[in-house]
Amino acid sequence: MSEQMTIEDLRDRLQGERTAMLTTVDERGTLSSRPLAVQTFNDYGDVFFLVGRDSDWVNAASTEAANVAIVDDGSTWLSIAGRLNISTDEKLLDELWDDHSAAYFPHGKADAVVAHVQSDRWEYWTAATAAVQVFEFVKAKITDDAPDMGESGTIET
Repeated sequence: MSEQMTIEDLRDRLQGERTAMLTTVDERGTLSSRPLAVQTFNDYGDVFFLVGRDSDWVNAASTEAANVAIVDDGSTWLSIAGRLNISTDEKLLDELWDDHSAAYFPHGKADAVVAHVQSDRWEYWTAATAAVQVFEFVKAKITDDAPDMGESGTIET
């Protein structure tokens, strides 16, 4: 296993991946998930989304435990645990707004709020490419060693 990955390493691996599953505790006390577009990650590992102001889950979810799950093309899986805060801060909304966001909110910024997951921990799992996995399986069979199929780790934020 190589050196522990950093938040920056993981952001680089996931560059271009905009879709995440955000899981929160619903009004019944059970877990509920929904796909959202990631606006950005900050240097502390926090994740920001723009969400519909009138979404049922938004009012019930503020300051609750939350989890963000992201996977790229099948070589990096990321789970970010933290607390969800809903913000109506117009300056933050302006910073996060882009053309992609405008497509989801037909009435503009007035329909949106910021969902900010303040992270406590990033957990990750990585896998080698398919060709490397085949090589590792063959090598393990020949040498009777365990195949090196990737890495995993935790980053406390």
